[in-house]
Amino acid sequence: MKDTKLNYEKAIKRLEEITGQMERGEVSLDAVVGYVREAKELMQYCKECLYEAEKNCASLLSVDENN
Repeated sequence: MKDTKLNYEKAIKRLEEITGQMERGEVSLDAVVGYVREAKELMQYCKECLYEAEKNCASLLSVDENN
């Protein structure tokens, strides 16, 4: 996750790239650990993005209900 302008879509795309490489066997066993670590960080980032989006939507919906 070296990209300082990471967003949800870029994180998902990178996860798909990692998954594809591993499914095709394009990753050496030694590299798997690094990919798993990167994937874990990306999944955590995506989880946080989704949590924030859900929180923002809930906030917007509750404002609409009060009007």
